[in-house]
Amino acid sequence: MDGDFLARIQELIKEGKNAGIRNLIERPPPHHLARLPERLDRNSLIAFFHLIDTDQAADVLLEIDDATRNIILGELENDRISQLVKELDSDDAADILADMEPEDRQAVISRLPAEDRRDVGELLQYPEVTAGWIMSVDFIQAYTSHTVKQVISRLRRQKREAAYASILFVTDRKGGFEGSLRMEKLLFNTPKAKIKDLMEPFPAKVFVPEDQESVAAKAQKSDMPALPVVDEQDKLRGIITIDNIIDVIQEEAAEDIYRSGGVGRETSLFESPGMSAIRRFPWLFVNLVTASIAAAVVGLFQSTIKSLITVFPPIVAGIGGNAGTQTVVMVARSLALGEITTADAWRLLRRQILTCLLLGLGAGILVGAGAFLFKFPVILSPLVFLALTMNILLRGFIGTLVPMLLRQLKLDPSIASGILLTATTDTLGFLTLLGLAALALRFFPA
Repeated sequence: MDGDFLARIQELIKEGKNAGIRNLIERPPPHHLARLPERLDRNSLIAFFHLIDTDQAADVLLEIDDATRNIILGELENDRISQLVKELDSDDAADILADMEPEDRQAVISRLPAEDRRDVGELLQYPEVTAGWIMSVDFIQAYTSHTVKQVISRLRRQKREAAYASILFVTDRKGGFEGSLRMEKLLFNTPKAKIKDLMEPFPAKVFVPEDQESVAAKAQKSDMPALPVVDEQDKLRGIITIDNIIDVIQEEAAEDIYRSGGVGRETSLFESPGMSAIRRFPWLFVNLVTASIAAAVVGLFQSTIKSLITVFPPIVAGIGGNAGTQTVVMVARSLALGEITTADAWRLLRRQILTCLLLGLGAGILVGAGAFLFKFPVILSPLVFLALTMNILLRGFIGTLVPMLLRQLKLDPSIASGILLTATTDTLGFLTLLGLAALALRFFPA
């Protein structure tokens, strides 16, 4: 999504030229168009979703990040949301509705057709990150007692589109899972052939409460395009298709990457700086505690140290490095997944600078207050506060810009960014604190 396209869309929205907007957005596929809402301001975002076609809006709603989706769901009327949800598969609809407030969610569900209400309501009962949560109830079912002719006749009468149509899942009359039947085998057999004679045992199945990570592992081992989901009585409740498995693998990988950098998986590059700072600060606080322990060890030898200022560099360098790592992880991952491009550099840089400024102020106040409470010289409190704020701000700048620059140079941001950030961590931390200390001592000699 280049800057010219974004600027043109924003211009047309401001001018109210709806026809021009529709002409521009009717060509890109949903995953490309989904990059647009994340780059619009709040008013333009809502206007955009009122303008595009319902089926197109539903597809885009699935593709965008959680932070942007929550803004949209909070602004759109329940009638409009129900129109969008009707266009989606039951599992996708449940995933979106789960983010809404209970009262609004129920209002939207009540506007859905009876069959959709039942299916979505069932899926919303299951805990997140379980097989029941990610499964689809839109599948093709056949009974062991049926003939080929009966199944084909039933398929022709079926109104809803199945999540996966190449395999039929076979059950007994009570819903007990028995096996599977490939569509081509059904079509190339005689009309009187019995399903129980044609079906094959399925290589794997998962249980409703099973963790999604375990589901993904079974899918990889079975090498099947869809997995049946059964309850404790072995009754078929739904299926999990390959696109769900891919989503799970990406989600789990992203969670591991974010955790390695001390970032929650809910954090998005496009959410507000204030919310991003709130999500990221707890990990900085943990780092602050561990760095303070290191500083306390240094403090044990303060009688041998000429100036107490040398106690604080581990804290400043450590917290600054953590903040920089958070930013690098988020930017490098978004670049790898195509969520952002180098054209977004300056806009992201502004957001990250503001976020890191808020993080720096929060951490700086805590450490500065700690220096004051533990009876360090008065001049140290403002020095540590300024050094920590500047250090985190600078790391945010480096953590955003370096991955972008490396991508432009055709280098791997996920590897090289970490190396460059590590190389600057201690140097910048010590330089800001000790440089400010030297400057302060010139004006306020001990």
